[in-house]
Amino acid sequence: MPLGNNLGAVQLAAADVAASLKDRVDQALGTIAHDKDAHLFNQAYLNGVHTLPRIPTFATPEIVELRRRAVLNLMSLLVGIPAQISFVDGFRREGEQFPKEWQAWLRNNMASKQTAIYRAALTYGASYVALEELGKGKPKYALLSTKDTIAFYTDPVNDQYPLYVVTVKSHQTKNADGRIVYYDAERTVHFRVPKDGGDRTVIENGDIPHKLGYCPVVRYVCSIDDEGKVRGVIEPAIPVQDRVNQTAFDLLVTQTFSSFKVRWAAGLVGEPLLNEDGSFRLDADGRQQYGPVEVSQSRMLTVDDPASKFGTLDETPLDGFISALEAAIKQFAVIGQLPPHSLLGNMSNLSAETLVAAMAQTMRFGHVLKTTWGASHQSLLRLTAIDMQLGEKAEEDYTSEVRWRDMSDNTLGAVIDGLGKAATMLGIPQRGLWSRVPNTTTQEIKEWEDMADDQRVEEQFAGTDPVAAARRQQPAVAPPRIPTPAEAFGNA
Repeated sequence: MPLGNNLGAVQLAAADVAASLKDRVDQALGTIAHDKDAHLFNQAYLNGVHTLPRIPTFATPEIVELRRRAVLNLMSLLVGIPAQISFVDGFRREGEQFPKEWQAWLRNNMASKQTAIYRAALTYGASYVALEELGKGKPKYALLSTKDTIAFYTDPVNDQYPLYVVTVKSHQTKNADGRIVYYDAERTVHFRVPKDGGDRTVIENGDIPHKLGYCPVVRYVCSIDDEGKVRGVIEPAIPVQDRVNQTAFDLLVTQTFSSFKVRWAAGLVGEPLLNEDGSFRLDADGRQQYGPVEVSQSRMLTVDDPASKFGTLDETPLDGFISALEAAIKQFAVIGQLPPHSLLGNMSNLSAETLVAAMAQTMRFGHVLKTTWGASHQSLLRLTAIDMQLGEKAEEDYTSEVRWRDMSDNTLGAVIDGLGKAATMLGIPQRGLWSRVPNTTTQEIKEWEDMADDQRVEEQFAGTDPVAAARRQQPAVAPPRIPTPAEAFGNA
């Protein structure tokens, strides 16, 4: 099994534009099969199935069990924490605070689906979302399995949309057919793979044209280099995760077998063994035999022989093993750009400012991810606008942006105080700051807008509108006096 994904240029391969549909699908399926082991390896480490610490071949069952217990899976935090601080709450465009394509986002329940997109991108390096049921004005967002999907690009680094994508929706079994879907800029083709192993065929009404003009699949990446290679967060952390497991295993072995004092006795014999006739039992050499000494915490040992001796062997200190384990976990936190206190649980006597500082690097890493994923969300919503026929302004809009929920550790009071000062001292419109209030959703902001408008109308009718009242309090300006003819033309 390979170490890490190391997908190279295969994951985002440059496409052969002249290839036929059959050749494209054949090449894609071969690439998916080639990458499968690497994806499964990363998935296994995420789920806690790790390379176990090394033990001798003659290890006892107790040692084997300790090796199994030594696996301390930190990979789930490596993927979970960045995904948990990334949540899209809204979408805005210049001059349009509530664009219509946002309704497609809500209709597809992306509030819950988006976390799965981020987790897949963090695990495998890339994830994919396809638009399906096109041409009806209500596109469906489908998260594709990264392990069974491959995207081909003319330029893997700079192209916004792939040239074509192939995904295995379901694998063939003894009892069920498999299904493969092909996407490009003109059509979506559904194939059936017979369960008996025959050639794949296009299902009835499975060649569906569309008018997007782009391949209806959007890629979300964790990181991508200038050669088009993608990488997740699992692969770089595997060596450190193995080190954590080995250190935890050493600690468990020492704790189990050497963490307590060992008391020894020399010249101590048990009760003599007797034969059935009451005589002393002798061994083959004629020496008297004695039974084993029963030792327990409830028994006291005494001897009559003054030559007998008792002693104690000191326990092995665990401080060094514990420090080594903490050091390995801290190194894991550095590699994963995670706050160490979230892995070690050292939360005592930490002020709010200290917590914010401890989360700073994680938040910076999250900001980079949000910038990348935000661009992919914009591409997805742009395709949605094309399918919903929302007009050229929406279809060719590159200034729109998604609104990310504030997941920082700043207190609500501090945020509100800062927003209030921004409004009073900098003159920023108050309504423009509503989206900055933590944990507010687009629906809440829209309700606030409607409530504020209704309140403004009521105040105008009641005469309590502060703006109208201020205007009424201003002194009336006298109209200009019209000069008399004598003043205008003189006495001439």
